[in-house]
Amino acid sequence: MEQNIIPIVNENDSVSYTEIESEEKLFGDNDMLSAVVAVLCNADRLIILSDIDGFYDKDPRLYKDAKLISRIETIDEETYKLAGGAGSRRGTGGMRTKLQAADIATRQGVSVIVTNGKNPDVLYDIADGKKVGTLFVGAR
Repeated sequence: MEQNIIPIVNENDSVSYTEIESEEKLFGDNDMLSAVVAVLCNADRLIILSDIDGFYDKDPRLYKDAKLISRIETIDEETYKLAGGAGSRRGTGGMRTKLQAADIATRQGVSVIVTNGKNPDVLYDIADGKKVGTLFVGAR
């Protein structure tokens, strides 16, 4: 039976934080780094855990009528306009850098899921094929 190896990228890892911080100009943040790693590993899927449930049509922290977009086939200029600017105090880049990471990965055939990491059990939901967050479909 073939065994899958899943690299985990975490910018708060005490071993790698300094290297990631010093390479900030190259990778930007952990979202971009994880996309590069996913592409280099020929991963099928990249999961980006955030402090928000996924990609919305507008900022749900500001607009109560914001709607989660569950699937994005193509990342284009309109998608980037929806992403807006910087993120929360906890994140370094916000949704825009997640979108840039998804853009890098999907262009190379890696699908990306952006979802809320508050409950780590969401990883089981993803493994079980449940729809969570936003799926950015990798190019075929």
